[in-house]
Amino acid sequence: MKTIVLATDFSTGANRAAHVAAQLARDQGASLVLVHVFHFWPANPPELNGDFPLSATAMRDEGQQAISQLAHELHSQYGAGLPIRSLVREGYVIPTIQEITRHEKADLLVMSTVGSAPQSAQLMGSIASAMVSETNVPLLLIPPSAGYAAIKNIVLAVDLNNPPDAIVLETALRFVRQFDSVVNMLSIHERPSDETVRSRAEHLRRLLASVPHTLTILPGDAVYETLLTFAHANKADLIMMLPQPHNWFVRLFSEGNTERMARLTDIPLLAVV
Repeated sequence: MKTIVLATDFSTGANRAAHVAAQLARDQGASLVLVHVFHFWPANPPELNGDFPLSATAMRDEGQQAISQLAHELHSQYGAGLPIRSLVREGYVIPTIQEITRHEKADLLVMSTVGSAPQSAQLMGSIASAMVSETNVPLLLIPPSAGYAAIKNIVLAVDLNNPPDAIVLETALRFVRQFDSVVNMLSIHERPSDETVRSRAEHLRRLLASVPHTLTILPGDAVYETLLTFAHANKADLIMMLPQPHNWFVRLFSEGNTERMARLTDIPLLAVV
């Protein structure tokens, strides 16, 4: 892992995620890129320029001051040798972050599951949960209550109805090897004893032969509740999910399991794409 991007709005949750990202970058020998994206909506032409309190220039300056302070805080706590760069950009948040992760050739994007409005994020979602279906790099989401811990025990959610893409699965395994982790795979299926399901499960186990792992198939369709209960029972440091692609029409009217987990989890979540 060479480059980790941390997107922040300077909320309490985002600052906690920044500390997790810094510690992860330090332990992985990666560089850290701090990113703040703001979007200015001028109410009238005079606000476009000058020293108007809510002008784009003032917002950029405020963001630059805050992100420089954050970088200083991280350097003070985790060492001046940690490579940190800071970027402040104006634009729509999701496409701007996508552009930055592409330009930086990021290996990982880190965000807090909630920003400046945690209560509404729990009910209606957040930029972070919306990012799950839009990210072009693996996305690590940090809940407000989570701190940094060595990732030694991963719960990997797998869908045996739609086996994972080989490239995405290899990306997930690369993270497992980097963390030197044990993987507890979980599939939730209405017919766990079905012969096809069992055959796919054995095929998946062969693909993971190079890493220590278990595979559990539980009955039911309550994905979020079952997955989170299983993760807590197995003392998981990280939940890993492989989001399935959906077309724009499906995304318009439904929320995927990974997006829902992103809103409600209290364990760090890695969405691998």
